[in-house]
Amino acid sequence: MNPIQFELPYQGPHHGGLRKRSTHSWAGTVAGFGTVELSTPAEEQLSRDLVGAWVSGRGIPHMSFLGVGFRDRPRMADMTLTVDGWSGKLKRRHLAVTPRGRALRIDIAGRSYRYQVLGSKNRHELRRTGAVLTMARASWRYPERISGSGQGDCDGLDIGLAILLEGAYTRNLSFSGALYSWPGRFLSRLDLPDF
Repeated sequence: MNPIQFELPYQGPHHGGLRKRSTHSWAGTVAGFGTVELSTPAEEQLSRDLVGAWVSGRGIPHMSFLGVGFRDRPRMADMTLTVDGWSGKLKRRHLAVTPRGRALRIDIAGRSYRYQVLGSKNRHELRRTGAVLTMARASWRYPERISGSGQGDCDGLDIGLAILLEGAYTRNLSFSGALYSWPGRFLSRLDLPDF
């Protein structure tokens, strides 16, 4: 199968209403799959401090990733993944040191995936048997573009999932990133009084 290349330019923030965060989105066209959009934070459960990201598109199944919010993104704590009514099983090894060991393992719709960081915090790989998608962000927080490249038998589920995970807080997929973000993640869990 021919390699797939795509780019999702930043569409900017969309300001939410009272007690709502601004939503950031990226949208572009993926050849053979039409327009695809990523939004984060897209869902909120303020009582539980959960935020989400979602992906939608004509040739992409609707999917969402929900987790504890950190810097306007769902992180990999209390995480849930849904794709067209399927619930994903997600697991990762918190104490692993290598990127492969710290990778997020995903089982959904009869498929098994591994999502890991590649070299820097701005590049990731989603891999299953027969398909590999490499994703890159132009910068960390709100990149001007998110780009992707697919090899093998990539379909709408693979592409949508790779794009969706770019809307999650993935810094802790590397050991150095986990150490760097640990103080902020720890402090975000504390219920400090307002002075």
